[in-house]
Amino acid sequence: MFVCVRVGGVEVRHSQVEERNRYRFAILASVILVRSCIGLIWASAGPLLPLIMNAFGISRGTAGWFASAAPLTIALVSLPLAIIGARYSLKKTFAVGAVLQAGGLLVPFASNYPLVIVTRVIFAVGTAITVPVATAIATEWFSSRKLPTINGAMMSFINMGNALAYFLTVPLAVAISWKAPMAIYGAVALTCALAWIVFGKDRPRAARVTGASGMPEAEAEEKVSFGKVLAGRSTLLLAFATMGSWCLGNSIGSWLPGYYNEVFGMPLQKASAIMAVITVGGTAACLAGGFLTVRIGLRKPFLILSGFLFGLSALSADMFNNLVIIYISVTLFGVFGNLHNPSLFTIPMELPKTPLRSGVIIFSVMQCGGNLGNFIGPLLVGYLVDLTGSYLPGFLSAIVVSFSLLIAGLLLPETGPKGKTVTRTLRAHVRTAQSTASH
Repeated sequence: MFVCVRVGGVEVRHSQVEERNRYRFAILASVILVRSCIGLIWASAGPLLPLIMNAFGISRGTAGWFASAAPLTIALVSLPLAIIGARYSLKKTFAVGAVLQAGGLLVPFASNYPLVIVTRVIFAVGTAITVPVATAIATEWFSSRKLPTINGAMMSFINMGNALAYFLTVPLAVAISWKAPMAIYGAVALTCALAWIVFGKDRPRAARVTGASGMPEAEAEEKVSFGKVLAGRSTLLLAFATMGSWCLGNSIGSWLPGYYNEVFGMPLQKASAIMAVITVGGTAACLAGGFLTVRIGLRKPFLILSGFLFGLSALSADMFNNLVIIYISVTLFGVFGNLHNPSLFTIPMELPKTPLRSGVIIFSVMQCGGNLGNFIGPLLVGYLVDLTGSYLPGFLSAIVVSFSLLIAGLLLPETGPKGKTVTRTLRAHVRTAQSTASH
């Protein structure tokens, strides 16, 4: 689909404008830097939990709040912030979120555990802003055909941030202080935020399109009904899918290093380094998922496949004290925890008659559901370990919840270009048959 816009008094197709606007790659690089900080800061929670427990003399359940405070905050504030942010430019909104992600810079001044949690909440508020807005910025600057590949690239860099956190957090904490990783990662986040403030910008309004609908953004925004967007069947299914998959992902990411350390007798640094293998598989899966979904032209198969195998790979990683099986299992966990992400994050921007700002709202609802799962997961595992003395009840509960991705994948509409073509063909056949029958 082509959308005509007027550039310098000449009517030019949208795809041609995009090809001439090379600055969009500087925009994308700035966005990726900010998004990568999320992975770096988020994944540091797992390696830090045992150190925080020792520093403050707290139980696993209480320590679990360090991992759960961020997702709970995001679940609570994502939607209100999206509605407020819709009134302002994407550049300004994204800049505010990027600066708040640097909340870890305040950790050295935190003298007790609640204040450490507060710094995590500040980071979470920033993340609640930047994640949906990042997808909106990509949609604004790139064609919908390229969006899955762009989303896959962004997710792969987040996984690289995760890998750096798993490799660096414990050595930094041992060499300097357990507070040092959070402060250093906060400084990195602030640097990336400043890069966005310098290089980021909004696309001229006349050149923006809505993606799936093909209408100019100004025209489409007049048709927005937040009530319909929030209560839409696809919106709720996307939130349901994200909730289950993120619940399992955060449960494993937060507690598997401690589980391997306590139950399998691994040194904590080795257990943390094994978690980096998840990010290797995840990075490859994000890139492959973005490429394949563009080539195949479908979104649902990736949700269904990941929904079926994500939990099974987690079960294998939990059950066998064998390094070969562990490495294979955590690699597959990374693959099937990320293969669907380019499709999942593209669907909100491809739903029929969905303008850019409505896509941000849908994405924010997904964040609410996903981070509700993120919040519940680590606390569920932590408290069940305190009650039962075993990690397995919590891990198994999170695995069961993760099948929500499979269920949603089966029930969501196919928004990919090939699926739309098939749907249009079937509708044409139905209309032809009805017309023939009426005569």
